[in-house]
Amino acid sequence: AVGSLYTTIAGMLNGLAVYELGTPVGYTSGPCVNAGRFLATGDKKAKHILGVCSLFYLGGIMAGLGGSACDGDYIFEGRASPGVLLSASMLALGTYMKQALRRPTLCMQTWALSQGLLNGITSSFSAVPLRATHTAGGQTDAGLTVARAILTLCHGQVPPSMRRVVLNAACCIGMILGGWLAGRSHRRWGAMAALAPAAALAFSATALPPLIAPNTEKLDD
Repeated sequence: AVGSLYTTIAGMLNGLAVYELGTPVGYTSGPCVNAGRFLATGDKKAKHILGVCSLFYLGGIMAGLGGSACDGDYIFEGRASPGVLLSASMLALGTYMKQALRRPTLCMQTWALSQGLLNGITSSFSAVPLRATHTAGGQTDAGLTVARAILTLCHGQVPPSMRRVVLNAACCIGMILGGWLAGRSHRRWGAMAALAPAAALAFSATALPPLIAPNTEKLDD
């Protein structure tokens, strides 16, 4: 459920980024290809796209240097996550830059930094790394797991756990839902619709942890 929530948030934000800014901000494979295309044709957009890639990368560095503030397990332990809250704040700040300051490039790069930070934090979940802002790597892992399961069943052995497969399926559904929400909300609110994923991310950093944390009293009993 948490994985689906994060990919829904990322899917909605990236959908809105494509509508408003012309590029996704939560992963870098597409932007890197576009940067190469723009460099080849001398398009000035190349530097903006390279900025997105660089700031997404910087977000991962921030997550790594953030220590306990960016501990991916905080959310599951019932503790607020300062790092995720910072990521949410940057989404709101980027929206302000786009709407009030009319600075789409700053918005694009601020959102990319936010997504890089979020992806770094969720990648450090100890139970299973969760790439919250994209699903391609998870799909590859899931496909390999399915292949191993088929081979082991053919040899009459016990198949591996399907946990990664189920998790990736839930994350993909969340990403699709996020894109659908982006399409529906952008028609009415434009860039301001990005405040919805910002609020959902802030909720996940503050109010959600106590709701999903294990009940230690019951465990002690």
